[in-house]
Amino acid sequence: MQSLFNKKYFSILVFLIQVYFGVISSCAPEAVPTGGSVQPWTFAVVSDTQGNNKAPESHSCINDHIVHAIADDLAREHPDLVLVSGDLVNGWLKNSDTAYPVQYQNWKKAMAAVYEAGIRVYPIRGNHDSGPERLVLPPLPAHLEPPDGALDQLKKTFQKTFSEAYIPQNSPVGEQGLTYSFRHKNAFFVGLDQYSNGQHKVNQAWLDRQLRNNTHPHIFIYGHEPAFEMNHKDNLSCFQKLRDIFWDSIGQAGAVIYFCGHDHFYNRALIPDSTGHPLRQIVVSPGGGRLRTWSGRYEESNRVTREYHNEKFYGYILVTVEGLHATVRWKALTRPEDMYSWQFLDTFSYSLKPRVNALD
Repeated sequence: MQSLFNKKYFSILVFLIQVYFGVISSCAPEAVPTGGSVQPWTFAVVSDTQGNNKAPESHSCINDHIVHAIADDLAREHPDLVLVSGDLVNGWLKNSDTAYPVQYQNWKKAMAAVYEAGIRVYPIRGNHDSGPERLVLPPLPAHLEPPDGALDQLKKTFQKTFSEAYIPQNSPVGEQGLTYSFRHKNAFFVGLDQYSNGQHKVNQAWLDRQLRNNTHPHIFIYGHEPAFEMNHKDNLSCFQKLRDIFWDSIGQAGAVIYFCGHDHFYNRALIPDSTGHPLRQIVVSPGGGRLRTWSGRYEESNRVTREYHNEKFYGYILVTVEGLHATVRWKALTRPEDMYSWQFLDTFSYSLKPRVNALD
């Protein structure tokens, strides 16, 4: 009896240690068997829903019309969950003195159709949610600098606003509610804050542990900044060696897609890792921020192959997972004045080979 008693408490201790170090997310959705027995399911990705900085008369700090339209369509599609890749609100920049808690509550109100449908929302921060860029962009004019203590308040407001019970608690130290991973059915998701360990960086040691302990076939990584430069100079390639380590780590773990935002258009590109494993960077940032044009040139054009680009329409991504197959579709609002004028304009699919260490 004493031996059984000791084994029981030893197992509990091991479990608690795993939770603490992020090996297991204590509030992640329950894992289920992978492969053909898993019914098709969907998730969505949206990014950059902040307001138009050129319209100072708007005090909500989001693009109300577009975010409402996206939320209503998401409720109709009813995916299992929604990933949000940052820049939810104007945040610290050109916010018409709208308090941070009010900005994020405005965002939740605009997304009410999603929350009321019982769809889980997993957001991470963008530059508008974190603070001014300090490394590669020109210094801000004095009148745009956030006051002392404002950025810490902004961070705490984000964490408090998105503190639902289902938000994973396996974050690295100092990144609670900002960086996390979770399981859902036959997929593993990792949301990365890129501002807690210095700007344009991820917590690579924590990420490596998450990937090493994953047993699910589909791996979806999302962050705010592109890994390969397009329209903004502030991105993960500011630290190219670290970026390459990040890119290889997700590629060698078996990931096929990195979702990001920041550039205010939709773009899909093929960028293999150093071993030739095919990886896609999908910029899904026409979620409400002012749409931007692009020259069509990648800064590292020798490594990047453009597969699709659109800078005309707002929209979001819908991913359907069916066993080891996944289909990624970009859904665009082709007539902004008509909230029902949604069309799928880009489709990309992939199929995985069965993994030896995947759940049976």
